[in-house]
Amino acid sequence: MTPEAKIQRTRAWLRYAARDLRVARASLRPDAEAEPYHAAFWAQQAAEKALKGALVYADIPFEATHNLDALAARLPDGWTARQAAGLLGQLTGYGVETRYPDLGEPEPTAEDARRAVTQANAVQRAVRRDLEAHGFVFQTRATEQGRVERPAQPDEDTPEH
Repeated sequence: MTPEAKIQRTRAWLRYAARDLRVARASLRPDAEAEPYHAAFWAQQAAEKALKGALVYADIPFEATHNLDALAARLPDGWTARQAAGLLGQLTGYGVETRYPDLGEPEPTAEDARRAVTQANAVQRAVRRDLEAHGFVFQTRATEQGRVERPAQPDEDTPEH
């Protein structure tokens, strides 16, 4: 993969991660027509995609998995997000186990969903810090309508570019 292709692929993973985190947050709103398991699922997806984006940037291959601990453990030594390895089991479970009634897992509560969103946000922030520390540039870009969008922090409601 060329360096430019790697940057574009990393940006794509981060864009999807930011979108998923926005949906997770929106699912927590009192007026949302969503259940806590929806927010928990999107939080898991937000963390997964951020970790996969970091792995792409670090040139580390990864399998098709929802296991966040395994993904975090693959990050290079010294990366902050790697420290989350071993702490993401509950969040990992929201990727599959709690979405299907036949798997026997209890649905997450509203408090579980809030914790999941907070944890996904923390993963995204750690990934962002790691990427910046290793030379990844979060750029602004002009939209087709002529507006300039700035890079977003994971805890903001705007997309990351």
